[in-house]
This record gives sequence, structure tokens and C-alpha cells, in this order.
Amino acid sequence: MSTIANSIEIKGVDDPVIFSMIKEQITTKKNDTNLRDSIFIQHRLESDKNLITTILHSFGYFDCEVEWELSNDKIIFKISQNERYKFNDIALKYEDDENYSSGIKVGEVFSLINIDFDSYITTREIANAAVKIKEFLQSKGFAFVSTSQPELEIDKDNKKIKAIYHITLNGKVKIDKTIINIKSKNNTISLLQFVKNRILWKNGDIYDLEKINQTKDDLMNSGIFSGIEIILTPPTKDELDKTLSHTTMTINLEEALLRDMAAGVKYGTSERLGALFSWAHYNIDGKGSKLTTILDIAKNNRTVKIKHDLYDLFYKKQQLTSQAFGTKENTTSYEVAKIGTESILWQEFNKGLKAGIGGCFENAKTKDKVEPTDSNAKFCGFGIPICTSFDTTDSFLDPQKGVRCSGSITPYLGNVKNFAIMSGKASTYISILKNRVNRVVILAFYSKIGSILRDEKSKIPRDRLFFRGGADSIRGYGYQKLGPISEDKKPFGGRSFFEFGIEPRIKINVD
Repeated sequence: MSTIANSIEIKGVDDPVIFSMIKEQITTKKNDTNLRDSIFIQHRLESDKNLITTILHSFGYFDCEVEWELSNDKIIFKISQNERYKFNDIALKYEDDENYSSGIKVGEVFSLINIDFDSYITTREIANAAVKIKEFLQSKGFAFVSTSQPELEIDKDNKKIKAIYHITLNGKVKIDKTIINIKSKNNTISLLQFVKNRILWKNGDIYDLEKINQTKDDLMNSGIFSGIEIILTPPTKDELDKTLSHTTMTINLEEALLRDMAAGVKYGTSERLGALFSWAHYNIDGKGSKLTTILDIAKNNRTVKIKHDLYDLFYKKQQLTSQAFGTKENTTSYEVAKIGTESILWQEFNKGLKAGIGGCFENAKTKDKVEPTDSNAKFCGFGIPICTSFDTTDSFLDPQKGVRCSGSITPYLGNVKNFAIMSGKASTYISILKNRVNRVVILAFYSKIGSILRDEKSKIPRDRLFFRGGADSIRGYGYQKLGPISEDKKPFGGRSFFEFGIEPRIKINVD
């Protein structure tokens, strides 16, 4: 690849990323060609030569050759990249504790820093990996660990790179005390317990960065706080155990604006043009609870919903979710108007597992468009929803690894003979490819399942059956068009379904 820009030509670079970096960073300019005989221009060209060499080294071209020449008022940089070196070895050296073993093998270190063994990478990635190593050691109790810039060993015979990370542990740290400060215009006594219930460590525990980050996420996701800062006091050495230090943790929180209102428009091929309004009040009782009102209006679907989330009802990490709703839906197969309420008490356990049980009531009137003899089916009944969910993914919005699944069964008692609705969904995320800038290609596998258990004599209202197809289901079919269809092209719906899909997720942006 070569180009002329400001009378400067660059030859011998094939990689567009490297070429762009060289072009942007060289300091020699067009007007400098008028000074070809001066010491100044020669000094600047030599400086650019060194700069280009540094850039090529950062991409693993340690045998590169760079020369410059002046020809007809044009500056030419001639570059030979030569063979690129691969990154294939890591060493962790603990400066203040030579006997310390992190418990991870070399191959596991590669996985930890998200770099493949024997791969082409940049020195910037090698430097950034120090942050991940530091975070790992902080999760092992070394709150004040420090790392220096990695040292590179270049094996010119085998064209390999080894990175040596020099680490100062500064001893494991025990949390003696936790102080909570909440900046608010309101009384924070009740809210203080809400914060305490989300702290994942106890006084006397060893520092764990993962618990610190999870606590931050839990507090910020509550919507009550606009900012959170966690500060550690300087460590003090333990009098008996010289490998141990003590610190005090201070959590500074700032209360957010507790009322939130949003409005928007939407369009879908099934719903057509619609509008969505929502209003939320966080910390409405001073103990962290949340009240939300949602109004969803579209041509074929109108819903109003009021939700209330109450936290830590009887025990820590409990959540009571309650809602009242009214909806009117008009599809090809049925028209239904219904009102109802639901309350579920959730208990969160360790490692992303939570379970819930509750009660619900529903009163609905369904107009069946497929079988006119059942045109005015009514359903009035109570249900007992039993739910569970499990989530080990690394991110809620952009998961790259882990498993996420949930399921529920709701037995109903009412004017329709007893029946129960079961449903579940699961997904897992696998990284299959990394490129030079440490981006990954993710394969997302997902499945959904549902079934209605009923007495053979029970006539289930049409709207309670399963309809698949459309944007939120199997996209190759129209809305609710998957499954048996009547002669006048109206879907019957079904008592069970199973879906499975694979979705590749590829990041195309480059930092």
C-alpha cells in the first residue's frame, strides 16, 4: 500500500490500521521539503523513522526496516515489515512475595487476559492485560496490588514474544469496618438498611473486588442513586501476621432524582403505529421500593399496568413484585379484554439463582374468531405462579459468556376446568473468535418451551393458547402465523411449542 498525502509517500505497509497510524503520527509536512538541505529536516525525518519503527514494533514487527529519501520535492518512507512475532509466553513475578502462587496455570492466564496462545497481538494489548491481572489479584484479597509496565523478552530466533508482569502484592487486606454515607435531602435512616442488605461482605472479610463491583451494580441498578464511590483507608499492618493488612471501607452514595417520566412512539408490522408512556417513582416508601405506571397504546393492543417492587420484605435479598393491569388485544384469531393482578415473592440465593411463588387473579372475556361457537368465552380464576431463574452471564446487556435461564408453572382454578401453563427459556453465550484488537465473535444459543396441562374436557380460551412467529419469536414467519391455520387464514394456536435458535453477534467497531 502506498499513497501521496502532503507530498509524502509511504511504501511497504499492507495493514490499513498500521498505515493509518503512521500517516496520522508522522511530523514531517509538505513545506518541509523546501528545507531538504537543512539539519532540521534531516532531524525530523530521523525522528519520524524512529516513530514508524516504534509503531511497527507495537504490532510485533521487531525485524522491520525503515528508510527515507527525498525525490523531486517528495518525501518517501520505504518500509520493510518482515516477519511478525507471535505472543506465546507469560511470567508473573511477585516482587514482595516470591513464594506466592496465584493458583492459575500459564494457559489459564491466557484465558484470564483474553489473549490466545501463540497469536498476533499488539503491545498495547499486552499492557492492558496488566489491568485484568490486577483485578484478578484484587479478587483474591490484594486490594493494594500494583503492577508495572510489562517487560518484553524478544526471541529473534523463533520470532516469539514473552511478557513478564512485575507485581507488588502489598499483602492481603482485611475489611475491619464499613462506613455508609448517603447524600440526600430526605431522611436516610430507612434507606440505610436497604444499602446494608446489598453489601456482599461483612466486617472481618478479606477484600474481594468481585463483591465490590457486584455491590456497586446492585445499588446503581436500584435507580435510587446517581453516583457511588468506594474508598479504602491506607492499609495498616497486622501486628501478628505480617502478610495481612487492615483497612476501613467507606461507601459514599448520592441520591438520584427519584421521579422519572418517559414517552415515545413505536411501529411494528403487527401492532402498527403506537405510543408508550411510563412514569416511575423510586424509593417511594424511603426503604427502596419502586412504583411504575406504564401505558402502551397501539392499533391492536392497548395495555395499562401499575407495578410495585418492594425489597427486603422479610429477609435480605427478598423482593415482592406486584402488578395490576388491564389490556385489550385484537388479533386475527381472537379479541380479548381482561383485567388482573399478580404478586410474586422472590428470594435471591447465591450464584445468580432466585426463586419465587405468589398468586394471581384474572377476569377475561374472549371473542374467538376461529371457532364462532366459542365466540364469547369467559375466564375468571386464580392462579399460583411458581418461578425460578438462574443467571451466570458476565453482562446483562452484552453477555459474552455464561448461562441464563428461567421457568415458571402456573396452575389455575376457575370457571374453566383446572389447567396449568408451563413455560421456560434458556440461553448460553460462547466466544468463538478474537481479532487483533481483542474483540470477540459471540455465538448465542437460545431455546424457548411452553405447554398447557389440562383436563381433556377443558376448553381453554383462545387467547391462552400459544401463538408463535413474528419479531419476538421465529422471524421467518409472520406474526402468530407459525402452526396450523384455518381455511380463512386464521391461526388456531397450540397447547405446546418449542423453539431453538443460534444467533451470531459480531462487533465491527474498532477502538
